[in-house]
Amino acid sequence: MSALVKDTGIHTVHDEIVSQVAQRWAKALHCKVTIRTGLDQNPWADPNQQSDIAGWHFSPRGNSLEWIAEVETEDSLSDPETTNNWRRALVPGVPMYVLVPKGSRATVEKLSAAIDLHFTSIYEYTLFNGVAQII
Repeated sequence: MSALVKDTGIHTVHDEIVSQVAQRWAKALHCKVTIRTGLDQNPWADPNQQSDIAGWHFSPRGNSLEWIAEVETEDSLSDPETTNNWRRALVPGVPMYVLVPKGSRATVEKLSAAIDLHFTSIYEYTLFNGVAQII
C-alpha cells in the first residue's frame, strides 16, 4: 500500500483520503459519518458493514444508513480481491460511491462492469500538499 507519513498518525494514502473525505462529506451532507481505516476498525453500527466510509442518521428507532463509499489506491485496484470487497460492502438500496486515484476511472468502470456492480458515482482524487483534491 502506498505510504504517507503524517503527524496525525495516518500512514497510508488510503487512510488519508478516507479521513479527509469523511470530514468534508459529514459537513456537506449533514449526517454522521463513520470510517474504517487501518487506525479504526469499528464499523458504524453494524459489524457486517464493510465500507470505508458510511454516512448515517441517528434515530431512536435505529440508525439509518444513508450512503457508503469505498476508497481505492493504485495498489488496491490491481488486487484481485478488490471486486469481492465491493460486493461485500454493497448494501441494496443504499447509494455507493467510490474514490480512486486520478486517471483510474476507466479501470474502475471496467472492473465494476465485469461484476455487474454500478456505483452511484465514481470520484477521482489527488493529494496536493497533503490535501485531497476530489474531481
